[in-house]
Amino acid sequence: MALKIGTAGMLCGLTNLSGSALALTLNKKQRIPLQGIFDSNYEESRIFSETLASQGIALLDIKESLGAIWYSKLRSSLMEQPRALFGLTNRLSLFCLEELARDLNMKVHTRIDHLIDQQGRVEHLPVGSAVLSEATKLLGNSAGFGRTIAEATDLASKTSISSKQSETSVQKITGPYAPLNKTALVTWVIS
Repeated sequence: MALKIGTAGMLCGLTNLSGSALALTLNKKQRIPLQGIFDSNYEESRIFSETLASQGIALLDIKESLGAIWYSKLRSSLMEQPRALFGLTNRLSLFCLEELARDLNMKVHTRIDHLIDQQGRVEHLPVGSAVLSEATKLLGNSAGFGRTIAEATDLASKTSISSKQSETSVQKITGPYAPLNKTALVTWVIS
């Protein structure tokens, strides 16, 4: 039960929902279209994508060229059918996507930085939501957080985003590069 409550709390943070909006999460008629974004260069991102794929969520791997994917597929697709982007990528990719998404009046609404040290320990740094801060405690401090994040994203696909407002603190909170001797991945929502 604690995991379900924690995942539901993470959902609130991931989608910028109020707590009262959780009642809608089981209503399958109110699905929002989602687009998963991942970078297969990173194991956690691959795990994230595998979990999303098992839920039937469309995916794009940005391993090769984010710019080419944006201009050849994603931008026109988002113009035709607006949807939230959920991703687990490195900081540089998020930085670029954040700039590209501005063309479509989309912003980062949720951000969790994951700093992975050389021993594999993970520090999760949520930004912008007290609920999200509490929920990230369920991610632990080792590998496997990509699956947990993707499972929370499954719940997000069953409801609508209640607000397009975003805290400024979520946007461009860090530079695009990782701290020395660490890998920096980021879970994010752009809508």
